[in-house]
Amino acid sequence: MMKRLMMFFAALAISGTMWAQDVFTVVYAVSDDGFVNVREKPSSKARVLTKLYMFSHGLGEGVLRGKSGNWTKVSVGKTTGWAYSKYVGSMNWYKGDGSPRLVAALTSTPIYRESMEDAAKHPLFTTVKKGTVIADKFDEDGEYYVLTTAHDYLFVKKTDAKIVR
Repeated sequence: MMKRLMMFFAALAISGTMWAQDVFTVVYAVSDDGFVNVREKPSSKARVLTKLYMFSHGLGEGVLRGKSGNWTKVSVGKTTGWAYSKYVGSMNWYKGDGSPRLVAALTSTPIYRESMEDAAKHPLFTTVKKGTVIADKFDEDGEYYVLTTAHDYLFVKKTDAKIVR
């Protein structure tokens, strides 16, 4: 009986770890103003660091970094701060039902944006930490895995990610 109980708790711990895994999520403003302020702290009185704008070409402008109460921690470019959750929408390429999964393989895995000026060059969109689930819906194109939106694309070098089945 004790052995079964220990195995049950071990399985529960393993599944809890899997559910706690980070997922790459893009965020965008859903306010009437077309933007939401990104603040230094999760408070409407905190200093505004930058703005998170609306969905553009089918792609959000920031990355989800966490949540606390009514506030969402986001990164916009190189700035990380807090936006009021009511005005933040999100999208991701991991639906939770797909296999295989694309997972970040580097300590700081770069995700690139499509460049309208030169399709051969991909400016950095963001980075995600090793082990972050990037997608279970993706395509392949040459040396990249591709995440597709309505009009734009995000790219992850095949050498920077691994496929987990």
